[in-house]
Amino acid sequence: MKIKNIKVNRIKSPQENNARPFVGRPGKLLLQIETEDGVTGIAEAGRNLKIIQAYLDELINPLLKGLDATRPRQIWEMLTFGHGQYATKFPSQIVGAIDIALWDISGKSANLPIYQLLGGASRTEIPLYWSRGNGWSKTPEEMLEEVQEGYNKGYRAFKVRMDWRSYRQDSNPEKDFAIFKKCREWLPDDCPLSFDANCGYSVPTAIEQGRKFEEIGIAHFEEPLPEYDYLGLKQVVDALDCAVSTGEQETSPWKFRDLINLGNPDILQPDILNIGGLSGMMRVYELAVLHNKILMPHAPYSGANSTASLHLYSTISNAVRPHEMSEEFTGPVEQVASLFQEPILPENGKISLPNRPGLGLEIDDKEFQKMLDE
Repeated sequence: MKIKNIKVNRIKSPQENNARPFVGRPGKLLLQIETEDGVTGIAEAGRNLKIIQAYLDELINPLLKGLDATRPRQIWEMLTFGHGQYATKFPSQIVGAIDIALWDISGKSANLPIYQLLGGASRTEIPLYWSRGNGWSKTPEEMLEEVQEGYNKGYRAFKVRMDWRSYRQDSNPEKDFAIFKKCREWLPDDCPLSFDANCGYSVPTAIEQGRKFEEIGIAHFEEPLPEYDYLGLKQVVDALDCAVSTGEQETSPWKFRDLINLGNPDILQPDILNIGGLSGMMRVYELAVLHNKILMPHAPYSGANSTASLHLYSTISNAVRPHEMSEEFTGPVEQVASLFQEPILPENGKISLPNRPGLGLEIDDKEFQKMLDE
C-alpha cells in the first residue's frame, strides 16, 4: 500500500465573523493521500492553502512517495523528528493531517474501522455538547439564541466560548459572567453548561470568575489563563472546586507531560490537528490514563477530523463526558455531510460511529467538485 501522491484543496466554508478566528481567508482544506492500490485517505488540513501546498510539493511528497501508507506511527516519527541524518520537525498541524489520512488508509486496507485498529471501542454511540463562541462580541441575549439553537437540534450539553485569547486579558469579565448566567438560567438543570475563557483571564480574575460560576453551576471551566502559564494554572486549579480544563493549543505530547506536572489541570483537551493527528493524540491519552486525568478533546468542527477524534475517544473506557461539536467553522453538519457518500451525522445530541473501514467516510466526487473553492 505505497503512497502515490498527497494533495490538498480548499472547499467552501462559512465566511461570517464566527468563522474568522485567525488572520487570513476562512476556508476548509481537504487533504487526500492516494496510494498505488487506489485507496485514498482523507483529513482536514490547517488554514493556509499556499503554505500547506508548499510543504507538500517541496518537502513532504518527495519524502513520503513510495513509503508504506499503513505505517502511520513510523511516518509520524519521521515527520515530527527526522529520519537518519535528516531532521524534519514539520509543524504539528501538517503532521496531524497526514497522520489522520494514513490511519484512514490503514483502516481501509485492513477492512476495519479505525477504532478497531486501536484496540476496539468501549462504545460507538457518543454524546456531544453544543459549542458556540465569539462571546466577546455578543450580548447575553445573542449567545442565548445560539444555545437555544443547539437545544432545538437535540443537544443536551453546552459550552459558551468567549474567544478572548491571551492578548486581551480581563477585558470584560462582567459581561462574560452575564452571558454564562443568562444561558445557565434558561437551560434545564440536567443540561451541563461549560465556560471557555479562551486564555482571557489573569490568575485573580480567573479565580473570582470560577467561584461565581460554581455558585450557579458549571460543568467545566476551560482555558482560564494564557496557554503558556502553567504555574498560574496550578493556582487556579488549587483555588477552585469546579473542573478546570486546558490543552487545545499544545503541539506535542511532551508539552502535555509538562502541563500535567506543572499546571495539573483536571481535564486534558488535546486537539487532533494541533497535537499531530491520532498518533500524537494516543500518546496524550496514555498520559491521561497514567495520571488519572479526564479527557475531553477539543473539536469545534464537524467532518473528517472530528470523526477521527471520535474514533479514538470511543476506545477509552473512562472517557464518558460529551465530545465537542460545533458548526461555526465548517457550516451546518448537513452541508458538511453532503461531501460524503455515507455521512456520519449527529442525532439528538449523540453520534454513532459506523463499522465501515477507516474513518467510515468516502468522498462523493460530484459534490467535491461543486464544493471546490480555488
